[in-house]
Amino acid sequence: MGVADGTVHGTTLIVNHGSPSERWNLVIVSDGYQASELGTFAIDAQAVVNALFAAPPFNDPGGILVPSIQSAVNVHRVDVSSTDSGADDPAACGGSGATAATYFDASFCNGGIRRLLLVNNATVLNVVNAQVPQWHAILCLVNSSVYGGAGGTVATTSKAAGALEIALHELGHSAFGLADEYEYWAGCGVDTDRNNHPAAEPSEPNVTATLVPLKWSSLVTPGTAIPTTSNANCAVCDPQANPVGATAVGAFEGAHYYHCKAYRPQFDCKMRALGHDWCAVCRQKIRQVLGPFRPTPPIYEIFERLEVLLRRIRIDDWVVDPAPFDLSRFARLGQVTRPVEDELSSLLARVETMSTDELRANLVQVRSQLARLEAAAAVIEAGLQSKR
Repeated sequence: MGVADGTVHGTTLIVNHGSPSERWNLVIVSDGYQASELGTFAIDAQAVVNALFAAPPFNDPGGILVPSIQSAVNVHRVDVSSTDSGADDPAACGGSGATAATYFDASFCNGGIRRLLLVNNATVLNVVNAQVPQWHAILCLVNSSVYGGAGGTVATTSKAAGALEIALHELGHSAFGLADEYEYWAGCGVDTDRNNHPAAEPSEPNVTATLVPLKWSSLVTPGTAIPTTSNANCAVCDPQANPVGATAVGAFEGAHYYHCKAYRPQFDCKMRALGHDWCAVCRQKIRQVLGPFRPTPPIYEIFERLEVLLRRIRIDDWVVDPAPFDLSRFARLGQVTRPVEDELSSLLARVETMSTDELRANLVQVRSQLARLEAAAAVIEAGLQSKR
């Protein structure tokens, strides 16, 4: 089973926010859909996009100066038909024993785990490289009602109940380098070798084996104990309820497939359990990945946005440049347009990753510049009046 069991029909750009060379490109590809079912695949792919864009931080509308996270993303749908519907479901993992001749050879029951759904990554990459060479992340939708999915180079999800949540969880791995935050491998009450996490620090941003220094310390909710929860019995998953608010950031023991000695930022997160938002640390990482791909407004659009912002700022909140703005200084403005544009573009690209102190300092600087721009406008208006 493989490339002889289907056809690549082509690619459709279903979310277009600009040139693929300038945006972050998600590719959604099909497996286990017969040619007559590609219309269903189109509906399924759009449902994934809708779910993704409805989830924080993707649903952030942006602001006057900072484009939305969604504006960084293009989505390409690659239609690939298969001889059969579905995927292999080996009986060795309790499956039906069904086999399906599909283009990417999708199969459950990998590593002895039925829910671990994999495809032939090499074949997927060959197709996607040919169809969308600028891709950044790939999600393969597998036309099966059996529960499953996987992260890795190619994220996968089936069409089981909760499939959209599976898709977003797996994209957390494949697209943004996030770790699983749940505290088991095969399942709570099943594992017998997941008591204590190894001492080595995980590379992913949303799990840790080290409390001091805590890698997400800047996001910890003030007054939250570290650790926030501790597992009293490392032989089992921690049964205790969340002792703090649902959005509180701390260090909760039980993560990265281990009951103890590994910590997650919030009690629940999309990387721990389906049906929850991504935690604050995950959202920060997503913004960091996508931030550089957001469109940069041209200099004149930036000035227009600044003007709108200026109207919203109370006069007594301004921090005025102590150096007066005069015609001699304005005469040099045209000579520095490009540096100003570059500086503003750089500033806007870094907003999501700035600390609170950095944001405050930059706000003071921007307000100062706004006052100078308003002064410049007054000078220009006076010049126009004098020539009438």
